[in-house]
Amino acid sequence: MALVETMRQVGRGAGDPQLLGELVAIMADPEPHLAALPSSRQPALEKVWPWFAEFLSHPSRDAFWQGLSVIDRAEQVTVPALHIGGWFDIFVSSTARSFTELRARAGTADAREGQRLIIGPWDHLNATGIYPDRRFGLAGDAISQDLTGQHVRFFDRWLRGRRGALDGSAPVKIFVMGIDQWRDEQDWPLPDTRYVPYYLRGSGRANTAAGDGELSPEAPAETATDTFLYDPRRPVPTLGGRVMLPTTANAAGPVDQRPVENRDDVLCFTSPVLTEPLEVTGHVKLTLFASSSAADTDFTGKLVDVFPDGRAIFLTDGVIRARYRNSLAEPEPLTPGDPCQLSMDLSVTSNVFLPGHRIRLEVSSSNFPRFDRNTNTGGVIADDSEDQVTVAVNRVLHGPGYPSQLTLPVISR
Repeated sequence: MALVETMRQVGRGAGDPQLLGELVAIMADPEPHLAALPSSRQPALEKVWPWFAEFLSHPSRDAFWQGLSVIDRAEQVTVPALHIGGWFDIFVSSTARSFTELRARAGTADAREGQRLIIGPWDHLNATGIYPDRRFGLAGDAISQDLTGQHVRFFDRWLRGRRGALDGSAPVKIFVMGIDQWRDEQDWPLPDTRYVPYYLRGSGRANTAAGDGELSPEAPAETATDTFLYDPRRPVPTLGGRVMLPTTANAAGPVDQRPVENRDDVLCFTSPVLTEPLEVTGHVKLTLFASSSAADTDFTGKLVDVFPDGRAIFLTDGVIRARYRNSLAEPEPLTPGDPCQLSMDLSVTSNVFLPGHRIRLEVSSSNFPRFDRNTNTGGVIADDSEDQVTVAVNRVLHGPGYPSQLTLPVISR
């Protein structure tokens, strides 16, 4: 955004060519700029967008963020909305929740009943459904769904008053991955959803995909602890998923996660090979019982579809900053070494795990640069410098007293 705005200014004769050169250099090689600490020091960006530092100066969900939140005031929304997103779009969780909240709480009957939701196998910039590690077929291309026509029919109904314009169209249209088919639904989340716990199991050696971490509908009988070191100077790198990098470089969307699953700071919990198809459609949740040697740290979760050929394809992910485990507005430091319960939103997906596939959960403490790194100091992360970074010893507990579990929205039809 800063680059495009500066190009406009230079084109009008009012911009700074030197600043334009700096921004071009950042775009050409963003990694050192993303990795620099403190993360709030981005002078080239701040020359164009002063609000960059202002955003980072509000780490809690205080009045600054509450004042910007439309969904907190859903009752004031009096118009229908057509919500379109992709399973790999950085905004898809909010897209789905906005539909749900407005359908329930918008200020007029027309606004509530007029909500529409479409989610395809796309990221924020690519709507072809074609990725180097996973292809969703011709139906996965947005062109096949005539999104322009869907816009026109929606506007015909609500701007031109043509009451029959949307006749025959369902409120919800989703692309179900795995079987790679579109499906019409009447609501979101799907009314027949069953929320099924899959428990974390093993003897405490879940580090890497070669470890003994298991994912099972059966609760474990024994207690065990998986331990890893989280070093913010050596974060787990983001591989695809919900980022806005070029998909042609295999940098966004359903990317194979095997390279990060070889790291000893990534815990992997994997189901047995499936003998029957299992559909997971809806909001995914992860509950961890965990502890840290630090006063604050992050925990990340990632749901992966493991193919018979070994590919571990990204489906959805999430993160929790431990200080905000009870409230996004009122941070609470951890007591180092004491276990606590962490409830993590892993966003949304729709995928059928086919026979021969396995379900995998990855747990770590970083996914960078998808999420900023926690420096583990308990201070303001955006202001921490390189010499303030500390290494955390993080533990995940599972067993009768610590029912760590992945909760999947299962559809059985």
